[in-house]
Amino acid sequence: MTNRQFASEPVTLLVPGAPAPGVPVPAPSSPVGRPPDIAARTRRNTERPGRVAEFVLVELHGTYPAETLRAALRTVTAEDSAGPAAELLWQRRVNGPEALDRVLADLGRSLVTGPRLRAVLVEHTGHDTSHGHPGDDRGRDPSSGWGNGPRLFVGIASGPLARAVGTLEELREALAHPPQPVTVPTSALQRELLHQVVGGAATDGRHVEQLSWTWHGPLDTARFTAAWQSVVDCETVLRTAFDWDEDDTDDPWMVLHEHAAPEVTRHRHDAADWEELLAADRRRGFDLRRPALLRATLVDAPPDAGEGPATRVLLTYHQAMLDGWSVRLLLRSFYRAYLAGGPLPGGERRPDLRDHARWLAGLGTEAARQFWSTRPAATAVLPLAPDPRRRGSGRARHRLTPYETVRLRGWAAAWGAGESSALQTAWALLLYRAAQADRPRHPARAVRVGFAVTVSGRGVPLDGIDRLPCALRNPLPISVRVQPGTTVPQLLAALRDGVLDLAAYEWVSPGQAHRWTPGARGQRPNSLVVLEHQPATQHHPRLESDLAAQGIRVESPVPAGTLTSYPITLCAHYDATGGLVLTTTHDRALLSDRDAAELLDQSAHLLRSFPDLPSGLGATEVLRTALAGQPAPRPGEPADAGTQHREPAAPAVRLDMLCRAARPGAGWVLLLPPPGAPDTRYPGITHGWPGPQALGVLRPAGDAPAAAAYRPVLGPLLESRAPIALVAPPGLGLTAYEIARLGAPAHPPPVVLLDEGGDLAAVAGLLGERPRRR
Repeated sequence: MTNRQFASEPVTLLVPGAPAPGVPVPAPSSPVGRPPDIAARTRRNTERPGRVAEFVLVELHGTYPAETLRAALRTVTAEDSAGPAAELLWQRRVNGPEALDRVLADLGRSLVTGPRLRAVLVEHTGHDTSHGHPGDDRGRDPSSGWGNGPRLFVGIASGPLARAVGTLEELREALAHPPQPVTVPTSALQRELLHQVVGGAATDGRHVEQLSWTWHGPLDTARFTAAWQSVVDCETVLRTAFDWDEDDTDDPWMVLHEHAAPEVTRHRHDAADWEELLAADRRRGFDLRRPALLRATLVDAPPDAGEGPATRVLLTYHQAMLDGWSVRLLLRSFYRAYLAGGPLPGGERRPDLRDHARWLAGLGTEAARQFWSTRPAATAVLPLAPDPRRRGSGRARHRLTPYETVRLRGWAAAWGAGESSALQTAWALLLYRAAQADRPRHPARAVRVGFAVTVSGRGVPLDGIDRLPCALRNPLPISVRVQPGTTVPQLLAALRDGVLDLAAYEWVSPGQAHRWTPGARGQRPNSLVVLEHQPATQHHPRLESDLAAQGIRVESPVPAGTLTSYPITLCAHYDATGGLVLTTTHDRALLSDRDAAELLDQSAHLLRSFPDLPSGLGATEVLRTALAGQPAPRPGEPADAGTQHREPAAPAVRLDMLCRAARPGAGWVLLLPPPGAPDTRYPGITHGWPGPQALGVLRPAGDAPAAAAYRPVLGPLLESRAPIALVAPPGLGLTAYEIARLGAPAHPPPVVLLDEGGDLAAVAGLLGERPRRR
């Protein structure tokens, strides 16, 4: 088997050994009536012992898509149990005749113990060094067969030539009549997601989700890729793409491919900043008409990390095909494949998206329509002020410590609810507060606030639904009536029960729910609250121990936060230490960074406060007590002209907390520092503060602001029934008096003049003797 025999002339049929007697050998030129995609010539293998096993080699001169080739090869070898179609077609790159010979020799060897038929697509790289200079095609034989595209060789296992010719005819027939692609109808949720991203010019990464974690220990890229290839071969969802009519006459559909290749990219530690890489990867998005809507990016840690080799792993996927639950299921399969060196035992996972689509097709919508027709529509949602001058999306993150998370979980459990209900309760209170902020001089009124919550989509009666990777997580609208006297436990129970009511209809899309809810068209929820749903972790300990045996330790995946179709999304997940991490993503054109940050901070503050609040406090009092000194976000206020890209102006007066109250409603002692006093005016004062009142300092941003400048900070405190005292140094008595007049005339807060050496603790006792204001 020489270079000349294989590569320098268009050899299309090589029969090692003498032809069988009486068996006609196809002529080099195609007879009349035969498709001109195959020409043939016989050659004799003359190698010494140790040569490649005898096989028939054919070059097909037609051009076929790889997917068509794989389908044809699988059709011919259907009765051979040849294995996955990905192994029947190789794709190689060569730089000259010698490299081509090596590839063809490998092809022959693979037929000894493998399938009776295998093909290889060979692409010339243009760097042939066997003649002339690298990349110089002038020295290459013009009859070598290389054209503009790859060459296709088919190897047939040794045997009678007649059988090889018959196999070749079967392959030609399969190529001439490729099977129709398997299509599956999309769900209503998928159609709505696709409608938001298909055909638009936006590159903001909408509905592109990311999970990242650190891989400690050695990571072999080839083994990593082979493991994901094994997962792709076993998971229908990773070999599925979307398709649609450009004129939008029919609903989009899913196309199931025989094969897909995972995309794995590795970068040096200094190739790019991590946050920039995340943002660029989101903006890149996906070609939804190509399968494998999941990709992996590896970034090496700096060599001086101190804990041995480490790699940051990023998985990016599209929410129209997968959700977080699904990716974690796939990740388990990947770890098993990596531990096994690549192959994953077993066949395709069932149930898969075909079974889910079949189940959906058998459902009727009458009961769901009836359910949603009885749901009251929200009368208040998050106020927005679209501003096209603000561009892009924003992200912010806040974390509750493990201790705070455990306290929150225990408090919610005591009322028969979970952390998700607590998160929804905090958000409902903030929406109620925003609705009241539009009428600050009027009494608080009852409001039905509305937002969207996510359900896992896996509470439906389909066997194996918890093991099915697919886009099932679903945002559904919910509303709750909040009155000034509604207590937090009442809100908690109402939201818990509301979400439980959704369990039977988790398959309903948000668009369907909106259309079926009477009177909902004017107040569609424009904010989304998510607590990440995760599958059970019963198999993780064994995987962790098996990985540890190979010197590998992997951290828990962390979601980066997804820009959804909602102006703002509040997402919560648990980190590796048990802390609760809150992340907001928002559309800057609809919500400013300042307002989004305030909503996030106040959500976290409410969650921390819930375990300490008296259960009988109404919503208005809860907000005054827990968020005292924090202005209510008013996203509905339009931005002033010329404020694009400017930082929000600092408040004229800020409230610095020195000591928190020992109990809710204990009251406040507020210090007025003299003009020009530094922030260190009261060193060590917290150590001797007896309480139980909160102790704070009202710090003006400039010199001698007017009393009205204190209203945004003091308003919520002065309107509450908690006792308040203003403490001022001599010379600021008149200012303190004017500030005190901001409160109710019948119960103004007392003003105490105290010089620098005065006993501040006495003020606490004085305030404790005052009756609670009514």
